[in-house]
Amino acid sequence: MNNSQNIFEKNIHDEIIFLLSDIGNFFNKKGDLVAKKAGLTTLQWIVLLNIARDPNLPFAKNTEAPHPGVLASEIATNRGVSRANISPIISTLINNEYITQKDHPTDRRRKTLHVSEKGMSALKSIQNERRFLNDRLFDTISENDQTVLVNSLQHLLKTVSGFPHAEEQKIIL
Repeated sequence: MNNSQNIFEKNIHDEIIFLLSDIGNFFNKKGDLVAKKAGLTTLQWIVLLNIARDPNLPFAKNTEAPHPGVLASEIATNRGVSRANISPIISTLINNEYITQKDHPTDRRRKTLHVSEKGMSALKSIQNERRFLNDRLFDTISENDQTVLVNSLQHLLKTVSGFPHAEEQKIIL
């Protein structure tokens, strides 16, 4: 008997995680094809959508007073990654003139990010294809099932975003 057969068993939770991971990989590949038409990568596109405040993206609650633009730290929080992961993408978007930086209205040490005309033009150039592909993807799923899916995924995101990182806790089995 193979040793790997001793540790693996069918588990719905594992199956869901692998399905979500595979779906995410699929979306990244397809997203790159669409984003490339606007001179972007999928990650740049998603960051640009965050800066444009696309209402379909999940946003963490902003605890500070409202301000124009978006902070890099807000994007990192919304995406569930570190600021260091977002910074090179933001630098590329600035260098390619898709976004601009401005001084924060109350804290001059911080910079707010804004979509430039070039950035908005890029988003507009791929919006119809984005909408077409997304609509086509969900044509076979009823509106009720889509609502259940959104609610379930939002619940999962809220739950997982509250999990401590591995270095923050010791897992005892």
